[in-house]
Amino acid sequence: MLRAQITMRLVALFALLATAATAHAVTLRVNCNQSVGLNSIGAALKLLQTDESHGPATIVVAGNCRENVVIQSIDRLTLNAVNGGSITDASGGTLDVVQILDSRSVSINNFTITGGSSGINCLDGSLCRLNGNTVRGAAFAGVAVFVSQLSLSGGSLQNNGTGLFVINGSRGVAVGVTILNNTNGIEVRAHSFVNTDATIANSGAAGVFLSHNATLTCVGCQVNSNGDVGVIVRRDSTARFSGGYVVTGNASAGVLLTEESSAYFPSVGRVTGNAGGTDVLCGSSFTTAKFATINIGGGTTNCVEPSP
Repeated sequence: MLRAQITMRLVALFALLATAATAHAVTLRVNCNQSVGLNSIGAALKLLQTDESHGPATIVVAGNCRENVVIQSIDRLTLNAVNGGSITDASGGTLDVVQILDSRSVSINNFTITGGSSGINCLDGSLCRLNGNTVRGAAFAGVAVFVSQLSLSGGSLQNNGTGLFVINGSRGVAVGVTILNNTNGIEVRAHSFVNTDATIANSGAAGVFLSHNATLTCVGCQVNSNGDVGVIVRRDSTARFSGGYVVTGNASAGVLLTEESSAYFPSVGRVTGNAGGTDVLCGSSFTTAKFATINIGGGTTNCVEPSP
């Protein structure tokens, strides 16, 4: 009887130890400049997918990686660039440089990411945390978000088709990021939401484009010197401006509202000095711009204050 009890306790102890072992955190180190060893992010991801561990994993990346990375169904993953680590498209622009699918809490930190269809594509119900990255030269978008959630902090999106593209019920927060020299700075479409304090400048077309029930919350954002309208709000979309926002020096109107859209200016900022003749321009189809007549720092508007 005593021997049976001891055996059962040992079996339980070994099961507990095995459970703890399978939940350990894993750190892998990649050097893309070496010819032997772990020399690609893709190879490191294959190791993680064959590992039975369900704990968090970190891949530390040095060197210049030329590859297209797919992160699929991997949760609690962190990619950290060290010593100038970078990822460059190897597909000739047909694939995303980094694609994240069906993965929760994936963090990508301090990389330079160049080329591809999108630099980073967050999709299929993923939660993506991007910190301090420079994403440049993507044909479609620097960062794209489809049916997913994004936290974007610091870094820059430069010389892409669209800097940040958010669509199909996605949500994005972009804090401390600089969005420069893209065709469009930010696009938000189809029941999606972006909250940002970004500097959005020198876009070839619009600084921000909202369409089909999109929502923008601009808390101190700076939308300057873009090649068309600073912020376009169309097709049942909404923009809210607060916290010292500035929309100036754009080649057309500062803020344009069309097709049953609305804007709200609850605190004082500045929408002035835009080249289209009207800083906040209300088109037809029941557009409104609450407090645009008093809180845009002396800019011009044709909008009529909506009734309480």
